[in-house]
Amino acid sequence: MSFKKGLLFLVLILAVSGVACQKKGSDSANNLNRIHFDYDSSSISPSQVKVIDSNIKYLKKHTATNIVVEGHCDERGTNEYNLALGDQRAEAAKDYMERKGVSEKRIRTVSYGEERPVDKGKSEASYYKNRRDEFVRR
Repeated sequence: MSFKKGLLFLVLILAVSGVACQKKGSDSANNLNRIHFDYDSSSISPSQVKVIDSNIKYLKKHTATNIVVEGHCDERGTNEYNLALGDQRAEAAKDYMERKGVSEKRIRTVSYGEERPVDKGKSEASYYKNRRDEFVRR
């Protein structure tokens, strides 16, 4: 296999596995990264604290930036349940950010439930990608 084909293969494997190029928020220029949640949970897991802390650091440096925290779910569960869970996820991030010093006036929340998946697959990896909060500049 040539070097070029090998490199292309590696990039493809990383992209499929979700390792390469995690999308940042809804706009890669906004320097805010999404966080993910465990199944049926709105608790920010220890593995996601570093990510949300990075978002807080950005917001403290850019004091004119206001955001919307968008709560999302995977497709399992009813529409009503997922809207409520998405709301709990967005509120959990907002509460955490407020406790760390970001003014509540700068943060709005919205839940999209299962309506805006980033991955339409039916695997646990796909479901994980969809259980998230997006941090979008407004």
